[in-house]
Amino acid sequence: MIVLSVGGWYHQHNFQKHQIVVLVANFKNLQLENRGVTERIIGQLRNALAEYDDVKVHALNEEITEQQGIKVARAKGEKHHADIVLWGWYGESKTDVDVTVKFEVLEELRLLPSVPTQPLTQPIAKLESFEIQTQLSEEMSYLTLFTIGLVRYEAEDYEAAIARFTKALEFVPDAEQGIAQDPNLDALYLYRGVAYFDKGELDQAIADYNRALEINPEFAKAYIGRGVVYFEKGELDQALADLNRALEIKPELAEVYVGRGLVYFNKGELDKTIANYTQALEINPKLAEVYNGRGFAYYTKGERDKAIADYTQALEINPKYADAYTRRGIVYSDKGELNKAIADFNRALQINPKDALAYNNRGNAYSDKGELDQAIADFTQALEINPEYAFAYTFRGIAYSDKGKLDKAITDYTQALKINPEYASIYTFRGIAYSDKGELDKAIADYTQALKINPESADDYYNRGNAYSDQGKLDKAIADYTQALKINPKLAEAYNNRGNAYSDKGKLDKAIADFNQALKINPKLAEAYNGRGYAYLKKGELDKAIADYNLALKINPEYAIAYNNRGDAYYKKGKLDKALVDINKALEIDAELAVAYHSRGEVYAKLRDKQKAIHNFKKAAKLYAEQGNTAKRQEVLELLKQL
Repeated sequence: MIVLSVGGWYHQHNFQKHQIVVLVANFKNLQLENRGVTERIIGQLRNALAEYDDVKVHALNEEITEQQGIKVARAKGEKHHADIVLWGWYGESKTDVDVTVKFEVLEELRLLPSVPTQPLTQPIAKLESFEIQTQLSEEMSYLTLFTIGLVRYEAEDYEAAIARFTKALEFVPDAEQGIAQDPNLDALYLYRGVAYFDKGELDQAIADYNRALEINPEFAKAYIGRGVVYFEKGELDQALADLNRALEIKPELAEVYVGRGLVYFNKGELDKTIANYTQALEINPKLAEVYNGRGFAYYTKGERDKAIADYTQALEINPKYADAYTRRGIVYSDKGELNKAIADFNRALQINPKDALAYNNRGNAYSDKGELDQAIADFTQALEINPEYAFAYTFRGIAYSDKGKLDKAITDYTQALKINPEYASIYTFRGIAYSDKGELDKAIADYTQALKINPESADDYYNRGNAYSDQGKLDKAIADYTQALKINPKLAEAYNNRGNAYSDKGKLDKAIADFNQALKINPKLAEAYNGRGYAYLKKGELDKAIADYNLALKINPEYAIAYNNRGDAYYKKGKLDKALVDINKALEIDAELAVAYHSRGEVYAKLRDKQKAIHNFKKAAKLYAEQGNTAKRQEVLELLKQL
């Protein structure tokens, strides 16, 4: 007969496999006669495990009595760095020697996020304490097979674990009737279910949890295990139902609240996530991983200070918790506290030099500081660790783009899209790079693809509108700006650029109305004052134009085109000296501003300074040619012919 007694549990996969240590205490004969049970158990286990080089069986060479119990057994195991402790006693009847074998499974909670961006602890239904009662025989096959299965599970050799658990069932007389006769086979089915889960065979895991629950309908661990499998299958409501049932049976289990918190997080119910993690921490305030998970929930909710407090608490419990440093660094980075962020990423990488997430986010912090070479080095390191890290390619692409290395940026964006072709933002970034290169058809294709993935992206309509505008396709540009504003009526830049398009089409009143709306949303938008000034200039309302240029330059004293445009207004008013002062200032700020040479040429022509006019017109024509602006170049060449 098998008898099970259950303690609490948590489990996570090991980051690194280690040697499994099985510690066997002396088994005491309750009738005082030594039957050599301890030696037989140790001998059979050593023989059965001899083929594995990752396990050792050690004798404790002392008894652990029933009175001393689980607490002492686990303390002995921890002292001897054991993973599994076997202890117990035996007694004799007229026909048999009945052996009670107690198991202690010692394992700390270790964190492995279910996805790289979610540091949420996922519980696995593993038992910490249970016992088997068996009869002394030459083989003690059931005990040996069960123990080997347990050892192989701890070694993450799940296939071998499943094989041993399955073989152990052969020693239960008629397994189907054995279920009826022996209500404690639930432990074996539970453990085999856990092994199936870790092997990724989810349906088989559910089948074993179902068998465990047929045997013991009040088996909370089986409900938890099955709930976690349903979570992995994406069946969140079913997962929640199983976890709720486990909570009804064992309301003191912190891990049930952890599991519910994870389910609620994936359902987008952050307040319920936080409430469940809080309840888990009330039961066990030493769970660093749960503070880490709650911190992530607070961060997702936008409550950054609470997130930092939780990550800090996790680190007080476990100062070697690399992921908590990384997560706290991300929050500091979002708050603009970049030096604190980098310090946290550095600490995370000291603990875990293979933390691609830490390299990636330290790269972002360096990028925000303008240290682009250091940022690129970090993104590159992240990609050496994880060559399938689409975000690292994307962010390195952004850094290359900021450095003006557009071809390298496009290469990185393209690689990111090979990994994740459904990530709309990467198409957006690549589209911007193509726009900056002047490859507008490719840019428009990328913005269009981004909009297929996310039709509600105002930014992509806005960016595509800009590309159409640069191509001179003003109606298409206006249509895209209009669509962007339907999605986001507060997008001042879209009003501004639609105003520019209307201005270029000669619809000056519509243009002015759009600039007014842009300035209502953002009174500090210098470009809108400049655009409205240009519309007034084209309408001949020169004083209004100059007033708007004045406002643009008050906001941005280095705004070269606004100086040029104000110079044009002064030129049209006949104030040629003021015009020259403004146009010269524009060229002082931007010596490659073709339109300013064009404007200054016209001023000199008006002043009858032919040589200076020719010099400026030629310079303007050269720059227009380099920019591919053939219409403006031709306009300047015609002016040269007239001199």
